Amino acid sequence: MVHCGCVLFRKYGNFVDNLRLFTRGGSGGMGYPRLGGEGGKGGDVWVVAQKKMTLKQLKDKYPQKRFVAGEGANSRVSALKGSKGKDCEIPAPVGISVTDENGKVIGELNKEQDRILVAEGGLGGKFLTNFLPLKGQRRIIHLDLKLIADVGLVG
Repeated sequence: MVHCGCVLFRKYGNFVDNLRLFTRGGSGGMGYPRLGGEGGKGGDVWVVAQKKMTLKQLKDKYPQKRFVAGEGANSRVSALKGSKGKDCEIPAPVGISVTDENGKVIGELNKEQDRILVAEGGLGGKFLTNFLPLKGQRRIIHLDLKLIADVGLVG
């Protein structure tokens, strides 16, 4: 195991079979109390399977390993319903399992374009929440290649 900052991954030469990522859904937007407006919902974070993608490419392309979705728009006089925040998509290889910090399996990506919701955006402010928005879900996830068997060389 190699320890780099807060990221743990096993390394075989240039090969990576496990990645640890920080994800956070976007916060909701503020509601508009005087007119009963609702803030927009925060964006969600998705892991999406893509062909020709490897965990090493993902690690190299996003070295900070932080994925945060957009915030929902505030409600205002011209738009009583705020718009939804922008979703964040994490490109991942086909054939991985996604687990949370406790090792609980969130889901698996078995074919191209499979999608798993890993962090939900917060709800926008509305009457029931005193027009205050809710924060998005924070989650540390692990991407593990399922197809790898450790190979030992016999001399």
